[in-house]
Amino acid sequence: MTAPAPADVPILQTASSLVVLTTTTYRSLQALPFGGGANAPGPVRDLIAAALEELGRARTDLADATRAAGGRVQNGSNPRYAPVVAQALPTVRGPGDVVGLALTLEDVLAQTLVRDVVDLTSPDVRRTVAGHAAAAARRKALLLTLGALLSTGRSDLVAAPPDLGALPPSAGTVGFPDVLFPTEKASPSAEGAL
Repeated sequence: MTAPAPADVPILQTASSLVVLTTTTYRSLQALPFGGGANAPGPVRDLIAAALEELGRARTDLADATRAAGGRVQNGSNPRYAPVVAQALPTVRGPGDVVGLALTLEDVLAQTLVRDVVDLTSPDVRRTVAGHAAAAARRKALLLTLGALLSTGRSDLVAAPPDLGALPPSAGTVGFPDVLFPTEKASPSAEGAL
């Protein structure tokens, strides 16, 4: 296994700061009746639970890579997006808001991890981060789809399994709006560095 270089530390710390913030946000959303509670649509509740497991693995992997590169593990939330979450959480009033806030974070996380893969020096760490980038991109696609369905005003469309005949035509494509994955919202490498 190729050990990451010290130059990777700020990249890994910034990625960790986004993972920490996304995790704590999902936990807050899960505590809401329409996020993880009885009033939450099943697919929203399931996505949050799965995301927390995946983000836990990402946090462990990023911490291990940071230590291997000789850096301190970042346990704090991203300084740029933490205020955005703090401002948005009190305004979350339903499943659509849950999905919207989660989508904001997953979009930034996915774009940051995709961009990080290019900048990391260790092939092993690049593979690991690429796997977490793919997971964040998958969650983003699911959130885009859930958001589009919730925006119809028909919460019955957000079901597993879905009533395929009732879904709007855009339901199959809304989760994949980009031909090439964008990175313009990626956090700068040193944004969450210690």
